Amino acid sequence: MKKLVLLFATAILLTITSTSQAQDEKCFNEGTSAINLGVGVVNTLSYNNGYIGGYAYGGGAAFTPAFTASYEYGIKHVGIGIIGAGLEFGFQGTHYNYAGTPYRERWTTLAFSPRATYHFDFLNKKKLDIYAIVQLNVYANSYSDNSPYYTNSNGTFTTYSSHSVGVRPGVMVAIRYFFTPNFGVFSELGYDICVIKGGLSFKFGGK
Repeated sequence: MKKLVLLFATAILLTITSTSQAQDEKCFNEGTSAINLGVGVVNTLSYNNGYIGGYAYGGGAAFTPAFTASYEYGIKHVGIGIIGAGLEFGFQGTHYNYAGTPYRERWTTLAFSPRATYHFDFLNKKKLDIYAIVQLNVYANSYSDNSPYYTNSNGTFTTYSSHSVGVRPGVMVAIRYFFTPNFGVFSELGYDICVIKGGLSFKFGGK
């Protein structure tokens, strides 16, 4: 009888320990590395939307999606979550062709954004991770125009170009869901090179 009681108690203890470990298992932890490859819409860092918005959406302008790649590393558990740090790179372009002419205007934006993340314990589960992002958006805009307003002395037109660099803060909320321990999908919403983006996520390492 005593052996049965001891066996039963051991089984309960093992069950509780196993359940506790499962509950404590996190999607993102100290030492975790994560890579996001995304595609987004609505550029927020350049003058693409504002400058050409008056006629671009009405017809003639072609927008590429915003393409992004980011890396994040889990640094330390602080308070009620995990602090992470990383970098994001982004690209988005637009061009406008004047119908029936060889003239074209082109806008491009390149972004380099150091970021910090915070993964709240109660939103950081085995497969699901909902977290906050604060980042510094460093972006470079370029513009070129080969319209006939810019002509050489021999009457042939040349290309006008201009460049600008800016810095703006960004705040976002994000979600990742992993189908396997290393592969999943993600989405981010907020002030970045684009308002919303999503794509594939890969992670490795961690406790």
